[in-house]
Amino acid sequence: MTNTLGLGKYRDLLLAILLFIVLDLGILFFNVFASIQLERDASRINSAGELRMLTQQITKALLTLQVERTAELPIQTSMAQISQGRLGFNDSLKTLGDSLQGEFEFSLFGIDAGSLRDTVARVEREWRPLDASIAPLLISMSEPTLDDVEIAVTKAVARNIKLAGLSDDVAKAVEAAANLKTTRMREIQVTAIVLALLNFVYIVFKFLRRLNASDRQAELARREVEDILTTVSEGLMLVHADGRVGSQFSQSVHTLLGRPVQAGQDFRALLTQALGAERAAEAADFMSLLFDPKVKPALLEQVNPLRVVPVQPGPDGQSPERYLTFAVRQVREGGHIKELLVTLFDVTEKVRLERDLAASQEAARGDVEDLLRSLENEPALLMEFLAAARERLGGINQGLRELGRRPGAGAKLLAEAARTLHGVKGEAGAFGLSALSRQIHQMEEVMAPLLKRRDIVGDDLIPLAVELAQVLEQVERLHRVTERVGRLSAGAGALSPEQRQAGLVEQLSRLTDSVARDLGKKARFVLQGALPALSTDLFQTLGTVLPQMIRNAVVHGIETPEERTRLGKTPVGEVRLVVAQDPDRSIVVTVSDDGGGIALAQLRAQAAARGDARSDKSDLELMNMIFDPDVSTATEVSEHAGRGVGLALVREKLVAAGARLRVSTAPGQYTRFTLKFGGAA
Repeated sequence: MTNTLGLGKYRDLLLAILLFIVLDLGILFFNVFASIQLERDASRINSAGELRMLTQQITKALLTLQVERTAELPIQTSMAQISQGRLGFNDSLKTLGDSLQGEFEFSLFGIDAGSLRDTVARVEREWRPLDASIAPLLISMSEPTLDDVEIAVTKAVARNIKLAGLSDDVAKAVEAAANLKTTRMREIQVTAIVLALLNFVYIVFKFLRRLNASDRQAELARREVEDILTTVSEGLMLVHADGRVGSQFSQSVHTLLGRPVQAGQDFRALLTQALGAERAAEAADFMSLLFDPKVKPALLEQVNPLRVVPVQPGPDGQSPERYLTFAVRQVREGGHIKELLVTLFDVTEKVRLERDLAASQEAARGDVEDLLRSLENEPALLMEFLAAARERLGGINQGLRELGRRPGAGAKLLAEAARTLHGVKGEAGAFGLSALSRQIHQMEEVMAPLLKRRDIVGDDLIPLAVELAQVLEQVERLHRVTERVGRLSAGAGALSPEQRQAGLVEQLSRLTDSVARDLGKKARFVLQGALPALSTDLFQTLGTVLPQMIRNAVVHGIETPEERTRLGKTPVGEVRLVVAQDPDRSIVVTVSDDGGGIALAQLRAQAAARGDARSDKSDLELMNMIFDPDVSTATEVSEHAGRGVGLALVREKLVAAGARLRVSTAPGQYTRFTLKFGGAA
């Protein structure tokens, strides 16, 4: 059969290669086995060494405890050392004993495992009486009796020298066994490597005899390579150590890079044209590492800066969007790296699909998240919010449609829309509707540059209209689900004032937790007092302003747990809502936090930068700035802060409700907003 397959003349070479593979695999498996043995021996030596050290540590700690107990000194340190030492001694003894249970690994190297186990058993027999005398001390951890201490000290002193000696015997025996195993394994490895080398020499000798035949095939192979390079769809090229492109590369390279490529062209300059200077510099550093023979390519693959990169438009500027992946492999010759093989793959469609899939998955997760959250809220309250949100968002939509007939009203309309959106976002956050809140935040991002312009035309509003349509669609979806849930619970009747208040309080508590968690802070919501029966308008006003004030307190007031600990505060901040009713039936609502207070110095600096006269006025007058639109002490814009709209919306709603507002603060201590409404319904 061998002759039939045409392998007769290669039989010796194939057998030699097979033997070489067997030897290599044997060496590989033995190396793995040896590494495991060395690990186990190291663990045994470490455990034995710990026995010697812990014997002295426990004895010393017991003597120290005796002195401290007699002199009625604090004993916490000594007790901790005794507890740790006893636990460590038991763990090391158990680890050492367990590791000596197997017979194969010892008998394989001619080692008497029973002798080692007997030595460990002697240590254990000597240790158990001392361990038993230490146990009563640890049971009464706070106040061990002097008698128990003296009993333990007596046994420790009596057994210390012998226990230390036995521990030393264990360490020496384990070390001797490890040394013997290491010597035997080294002998086996050397023998196997010598056999493998001899076999390899034989393979090379047989291979050279057939080298001439291979040369005759080289020319044919070269022609075939040329055919491949002209037809392959991937981009193939060689880059030499001097950074020049090789003379052979596939024709598809020109198409993939969107520009002509020439033999001998500087590869970095080519990447600069195709990918930009920054990406080209990163690629040059990466490829310089690949030319280092000491560096393993597999380790660098994870940091390949050319894994997925966008290609810049060609010289005509009309190239379609394209993404490429550059796979780089070393080409070695004579023990050094001669050049790098660069393969270009067009992954544009893959990137588009991944982008669309990620967007779809995120949208789906957001929908599911909000739908689940909607089930956690009181259906009637959520229905009221969604109906109001639908009406307010519909008003924005109508305003955008009419803007074409009122071109001069664009700035005012967008400013009103920004406040409306921020109010809806705050209430959505209070209901735990995170996906809806994020979607509105995305719309605010689109709106932000438009708010700074005065020459707004209809086409500028198209992206805004698209975002608004998505927000309205999400509201409608939630409204339909909540409406169904509301029908299921319709038998319960209308909500009482207490139920409405409980729903609002639950929303504010949830909002406090959610914002704090997003910012890496810790905060709890505390309610003091109870709201009386309120008119629908007044309850809706509170439903709009309280989420803004709670969010503001967590974002700008409460410090991080680390900062609070440094300032001597509890790690968890407190946001307190206090409700009271004055004798004149006016309602007083106070929102306070125990955070860092209003950053007056930062406000004064902002006022000075804007040329505001308030920068030279009192702190009380300066605090009015926090209610101005576009003023914020946040360092960056996020979903929770940074636009200055929140408190501006609060003031607008309170003025409309006829309420009075008072603000007080103390640096590093608190900020307090007091709202006073005219009376109950």
